[in-house]
Amino acid sequence: MRHFFDHPKAVNLSDHSFLYRCIELAQKARRDVYPNPYVGAVLVHKGKIIGEGYHQYAGGPHAEVNAINSVRDRSLLKDSTIYVSLEPCSHYGKTPPCSDLILHHNIPRVVIGVRDPNPKVDGGGIGRLKSNGVEVLLADDPSDFIYLNKVFWVNQLQKRTFISLKWAESRDGFMAGSDENGISFPVQITDSHQNRKVHALRAYHHGILIGTDTAAIDDPSLTTRCFPGRNPIRLVMDRHLRLNENLRLFQDGLPTWIINEKKEEEGKFLKYIRFDFQSGLKALMKKLWKEHQLASVLVEGGAQILNSFLLKGLYDEVNVFQGKMDLEKGLRAPEKPDGLAWDDKFRAYQGNYLSLL
Repeated sequence: MRHFFDHPKAVNLSDHSFLYRCIELAQKARRDVYPNPYVGAVLVHKGKIIGEGYHQYAGGPHAEVNAINSVRDRSLLKDSTIYVSLEPCSHYGKTPPCSDLILHHNIPRVVIGVRDPNPKVDGGGIGRLKSNGVEVLLADDPSDFIYLNKVFWVNQLQKRTFISLKWAESRDGFMAGSDENGISFPVQITDSHQNRKVHALRAYHHGILIGTDTAAIDDPSLTTRCFPGRNPIRLVMDRHLRLNENLRLFQDGLPTWIINEKKEEEGKFLKYIRFDFQSGLKALMKKLWKEHQLASVLVEGGAQILNSFLLKGLYDEVNVFQGKMDLEKGLRAPEKPDGLAWDDKFRAYQGNYLSLL
């Protein structure tokens, strides 16, 4: 059940400034917090920052704990404001409730970017603080704070894996070239700068998904070798387990999940997930979250698998990397869907959106 309160808004310009500092701090964690949200916290006394912190890794101290622990003179806390990008928790998990910590230190004012969508928290932290006399304010516009945790929002509210689609296309809309016989062949469409962006996108996601043909023809590694980030878990659709066992995906010792209809088995690096392909992609996304806690997936397959997701409306974001050359003929890139919120600066999350990179 959602709890509703008549919250005053944080309209003070300095409030907004300190709240956006919380976003900067939260982003330092990258993917280490999954499946938990990104959270940053700032403590301010008479307009001066006296402490900062962020949630650094899943199971570790929360942002509020790290911020309070960074304060040298704890006597200032009773006259300070704590800014937090996400509502302080009110339940016991791997750590005690942060709302209780705030009360323990007699912090009189709390400014929050957005309420927590987790049913275990949603409004509970705010309610606990307010009932104990703490002044609680919320940001005027929560969109940037929701965008910060877009993956967490989908996980919590839709109970499924967050879905990103990605492809590269030429300036005239082709994914690959073709010869005089109409046979497609790969073309290097993106430059080194865009390749780094691709690998940064991979590092952000928990998993990366390709289809059988892409695995067989391209033999990709799907790593973040051009960006200093963690490799995503590779997922390959191999319905009948016909892929060659010598592919790099199966031999390089990095985690790979094989979605198939024949067996359920887990080894040191390879994990076979049995799935009824007739159930559809939507069912697969729910299964990957519910049973395997896969928070987000980047679909980087060929045109066939990308179009399958597009036709079903199964995407939360679409990332198109556009090259500078014209191919004139070849394999057509998927049609970019209509009705997406255009957001090339990765600012406000407004539901589905399109990013042209």
